[in-house]
Amino acid sequence: MSFTDIYGHTKQIGMLQKAMAQKRVGHSYVFSGQNAIGKKKLALEFAQALNCENSARLNDSCGDCSSCRKMISGNHPDVHVLETREQFIRIDAIRSIQQMMTFKPLEGRRRLVIIDDADKMNEQSANALLKTLEEPSDANIIILVTARPYWLPQTILSRCQHVRLTPLAVETVARFLTKKMQIDPSRSGILALLSAGSIGRALESNTEDVMAFRSELGRLLSATCGGDPMSLLSLVSFLGQDKKEVMQGLKMLSTYFRDALVYKETGSSAMIINADDLSVISSLADRLRGEQILENLSIVEKSGEMIEMNVNKSLTLEAMAFKLQL
Repeated sequence: MSFTDIYGHTKQIGMLQKAMAQKRVGHSYVFSGQNAIGKKKLALEFAQALNCENSARLNDSCGDCSSCRKMISGNHPDVHVLETREQFIRIDAIRSIQQMMTFKPLEGRRRLVIIDDADKMNEQSANALLKTLEEPSDANIIILVTARPYWLPQTILSRCQHVRLTPLAVETVARFLTKKMQIDPSRSGILALLSAGSIGRALESNTEDVMAFRSELGRLLSATCGGDPMSLLSLVSFLGQDKKEVMQGLKMLSTYFRDALVYKETGSSAMIINADDLSVISSLADRLRGEQILENLSIVEKSGEMIEMNVNKSLTLEAMAFKLQL
């Protein structure tokens, strides 16, 4: 593993390498960007480079030294990743980090603590972390990984260097899928268009179930012409109840409205994500005003935010159904 294994994000990698070359690495960072865009991977590569025995020469990791081999195997004693499947990151987890950071790194030059989904910190844990950020140590670096930096307290954001990862170009995602994953170029193109610039999302979509789901979603959108309440309820019922599947379905639904707006304003299919479903896109563009499409996009986005916050999924989706203009 090294920075060269990361597709895209060249500006962000260059910034980190410049900090290493100038010996001006910060004591705390926020790596932000949409889900599955590579934030955690970049944080791990940065951690590996910082402790690589040859990093002074490369401003990267060599992949061969003892430190790199331990990182690759996931057993480096000075790199810790805090993850949780619970709703919140609790204060006990932060206190454990604080206690560990009172000691020198065991082997490496620096200890790296990567907090994944850092926006899950509750108020108590965020306040505890703030105390650590106010008393930085050269031997310890904290990297907060988040898709929602706006959920982090401003007091924490102001004490961290912010590395923003932007969506990858469609061509970059397609190239990765074709070269690295050996996926057929035509399918890679469709997955890249659906990925919204995220390799992780493209890989998640690379199943027959997802492709069939997308096809049925397009059919249901066509069937809801006129805003029939039962058709709208059938649409949201189709999204299911599993949180991950619902969020994936909402993102797909957003791409249809996004495409309809682009097609309505330009009359061109060149920038359409769902280019292979153009009949549905053109139908939406024909029967809806631009303001209505924008409102639909806002409704879907807000519904997704509420579900992310664990608001009742069924009620949220039903409310969305009666607000959508189709």
